[in-house]
Amino acid sequence: MNKDQTGRTLLQTIAAFTTMGGFLMDWNKTHLFNPAWTPHAKFHDGMTILLGTLLGSGGLYFLQRKKGEAAQNLRTGALLPAFFYAAQAGAFAFPGAKGLDAEFPEKIPSVGKLRLNEGPFSLAMLAGLGVGYWLARQKRSR
Repeated sequence: MNKDQTGRTLLQTIAAFTTMGGFLMDWNKTHLFNPAWTPHAKFHDGMTILLGTLLGSGGLYFLQRKKGEAAQNLRTGALLPAFFYAAQAGAFAFPGAKGLDAEFPEKIPSVGKLRLNEGPFSLAMLAGLGVGYWLARQKRSR
């Protein structure tokens, strides 16, 4: 597989996960079906799930689009899912915001003292999008 195809595959995989990730990660007793959550908190979770679905599917659309300028489609296809992960990482800056490990620490894997909650996950996804974009921009060697 060429570098550019590897990059596109990485971008499409992350965009696809962004499309479905909210349903996979939040449609359970820790989030939407958590009796301790207020209806307004569930509203915000639903909004977040749908935002990920829209940004991920928009990214997939542009990554597979044949019309228009290829470089612009690639940029847009990489950028839309990146917005979701940048927002997820940035949410930790808000007062009182904590990751899943605050309420359900047994569900969070760790590497040494690093808890692999939404923060490191978001940074990994952003890095993956960056690498995928860089690879996808590489010219095919003929």
